[in-house]
Amino acid sequence: MSGPHPDLDLAFALADLADSETLRWWSPRGVAATAKADGSPVTAADVAAEEAVLAAVREARPGDGVLGEEIGERPGTTGRRWIVDGIDGTRFFAAGLPTWGTLIALEEHGRIVLGLATSPAQDRRWWARRGEGAFTASCSGRAGARRLRVSSPRELGPARVVTLPGHDGLSVHARGVVEQLAGGRPGLEPSARSGRGRGRPVVWFAGDVWDHAAPSVIVEEAGGRFTDHAGGARLDTRTAVYSNGAGHDEVVAVLRGADG
Repeated sequence: MSGPHPDLDLAFALADLADSETLRWWSPRGVAATAKADGSPVTAADVAAEEAVLAAVREARPGDGVLGEEIGERPGTTGRRWIVDGIDGTRFFAAGLPTWGTLIALEEHGRIVLGLATSPAQDRRWWARRGEGAFTASCSGRAGARRLRVSSPRELGPARVVTLPGHDGLSVHARGVVEQLAGGRPGLEPSARSGRGRGRPVVWFAGDVWDHAAPSVIVEEAGGRFTDHAGGARLDTRTAVYSNGAGHDEVVAVLRGADG
């Protein structure tokens, strides 16, 4: 397991704060949500978690910036920026399902160097520091953490490619592209959001910086790959491909050709 580090220690402290806020609101019976301008849901817990992280970063690292999905950009002066998604999977949160969490990442001079995902309703965390591997443990601490490794490479096929949104939620153009690279209609995977870097390539036609910052470094440090649809490492294109490496270049080539 990666050794003690001030930034990782802070990330865990931020995750503890976020968990305490989100669990205050969450209920298996469901949580009230409102629709944002883009139609996506938001709850009071999304905002509360991000505000708690912002306050803690300002106290511990007053020169660092913060970017949150709900609170927006709070510039810093150090070239470092904490990127947070208060609740990743708000629809699950609002429905009373446990498959949601908070994403926290640290960016230094444009490069993601640390990522942490915490899912308190499932009592599970995943994290990585650049160059030190990826790990998972319960939310109670890092004791007993085990190292994460992506699954063994396999061939592509219709049951091996997952999309977000799901196939029925894609545009006609995107459906055609996905069916081309999968060799048919892709398999149904309701948990595609949390399936990044497992066996199947997960192709996103959605997501913002806060959706991809933390998972990208966790998947890469677990031995997998992350790119945008152009094969680069940008987080702001609203496109992404996560995989264990098998067929990744093939997927990107099809996506790039379709967009070109």
